Amino acid sequence: MRPLRVVGLGDSVTAGVGDVVGGGNSPGWAAHLAVLLGASEYLCLARTGARMRDVVAEQLPEATAFKPDLATLLIGGNDVLRSDFDAVRVARGARDVCVELTAAGGVVLVVLLHDPSMVLPRGGLAVGRVLAARAAALNVALLADLAGMPGVVVLDPRDFEVAHLRSTWHIDRMHPSAQGHRALATMAATWLSRRGFHPVAPVPPVPEQCPGPVLVAVWLVAHGVPWLLRRSVDLIPELVGVVIAERRAERARTTCQGGCQSPAAMAAPSDAAAATTASA
Repeated sequence: MRPLRVVGLGDSVTAGVGDVVGGGNSPGWAAHLAVLLGASEYLCLARTGARMRDVVAEQLPEATAFKPDLATLLIGGNDVLRSDFDAVRVARGARDVCVELTAAGGVVLVVLLHDPSMVLPRGGLAVGRVLAARAAALNVALLADLAGMPGVVVLDPRDFEVAHLRSTWHIDRMHPSAQGHRALATMAATWLSRRGFHPVAPVPPVPEQCPGPVLVAVWLVAHGVPWLLRRSVDLIPELVGVVIAERRAERARTTCQGGCQSPAAMAAPSDAAAATTASA
């Protein structure tokens, strides 16, 4: 069997956040996939907070130099949280990554985003709907840009029931749990078998100590609350802004269905401010 080199690109999901609650290593789903496939080398270039532009600017050059046989790309979770989100731009970035990595004969596994509204707490329904709509828009753009590309395998986790189970998700509901990381690795191995990549080892076992109420409380105090305080400076206000903007756009679309103005009327100076507000 020839050596197999695997590289993981993306954000905190591939970096392993959620794989272990408490102390210890957090290898992540792509590392588990590398074990499943019997990889001789695995390089994780993913980092917490990364967006598509970071993958292109920072991770892609190192990945190309690594000359992987298989690259994994799971990105977009941070992009959908930002006010400048552009599904088409993110998808084009993914295409650029795939073009460069497949040019050398490698295979790229692109993982689409899950449906956030299926896993977020009920108290976050408004945010969940907005993020779900954005995730869906990005998935559509990715499928359109990557369709028919040689050497590219697209995995849609929404096709697997396990992707929406509570046990699949970490305490924060933003990242896979230890079980979720292993489930994603198994999904990926199943999809890649169509391209000649076959499992040669079992998926690494889930840590025996699953998070109970006490461990959950400890995690919230030690990690969850500090994370929320750090991110609330920019993330929470941005999410609020995203929800407000999306609701305004929805109201504008509803109003338009009842009778839109003609393009000429919309371009009139007296309506310029209204048009700007509706598209904000």
